[in-house]
Amino acid sequence: MNLKNTHKSKINEYKLSTDVYIAQIDNFTDSTDTILKGIDKRYIQFYFCTKGSVTFNFNNGIYKINLHEAKSFLFYYPTLDIPLSLNINAESKVYIVVLSIQKMHQLFAEYQIQNDLISSLTQDKFYIEREILPAIKLVLNQIEQTKLTPQLQNLFLIGKMYELFTLYFSEIENESGHCPFLNNENEGKRIKEIKDYLLADFKNPPTIKELCEKFSISEYHLKEGFKELYNSTIYGYLLDKKLEFALHRLEENKLKVKDIAFEIGYENPSHFISAFKKKYSLTPKQYTKQFK
Repeated sequence: MNLKNTHKSKINEYKLSTDVYIAQIDNFTDSTDTILKGIDKRYIQFYFCTKGSVTFNFNNGIYKINLHEAKSFLFYYPTLDIPLSLNINAESKVYIVVLSIQKMHQLFAEYQIQNDLISSLTQDKFYIEREILPAIKLVLNQIEQTKLTPQLQNLFLIGKMYELFTLYFSEIENESGHCPFLNNENEGKRIKEIKDYLLADFKNPPTIKELCEKFSISEYHLKEGFKELYNSTIYGYLLDKKLEFALHRLEENKLKVKDIAFEIGYENPSHFISAFKKKYSLTPKQYTKQFK
């Protein structure tokens, strides 16, 4: 795309191949910066706004979309190339990942991955806005922080691109609710209700027995159905959500690590630190340094 630094924005570009491109745009001023680019119909494009907000102006401003902090936007327009300007609003940051649709299909075919979203990318324009997962935000932070030689940096970024897409599309699969194990739709709804019930108060989770009694479901169907729907055990899923919540609290930089540990139900902060490092490969203290 050949973006260049402006007097308002710092732009880091990484052209990994003719099929893959990554960029990070950071507007460090108190006014909007406009970046001009085009949308090539051969490419699927991902935008991740990690700070502030971004406005997409398609086809000379005829159509606009606002993307706010902690949101991602996937865009694909296969029928024609159209002009696009990005308004990077004050104190805002956005990451752009561009991949040829041919390369995307090739990756999914190579690893025999079935995904309804990719299969639907045919002749119609397509876009989707989603929340940015904490795990994806961590990948984006790692991309920004990398300081390697050009050769190793490309290898590192290709790995991060695979990681990012894996996280992005696995979450879409989880949201689909497809569960061949469950006998009927009502059982699936019941397990989703149990998931919501657990997340409402994850500091003091009930036992499996208590859940079964409350929702009138057998332990076998609860465990197996939950694993099919969410690709995790009940308490493994709950632990992931607790650590994601802790990640957001650390980003706010208002509480001490021990206070966050207590808030999510840990009696011993060192156990929280160990669990956090196991999931994110950083201690809570190391993670907060990225936001200072």
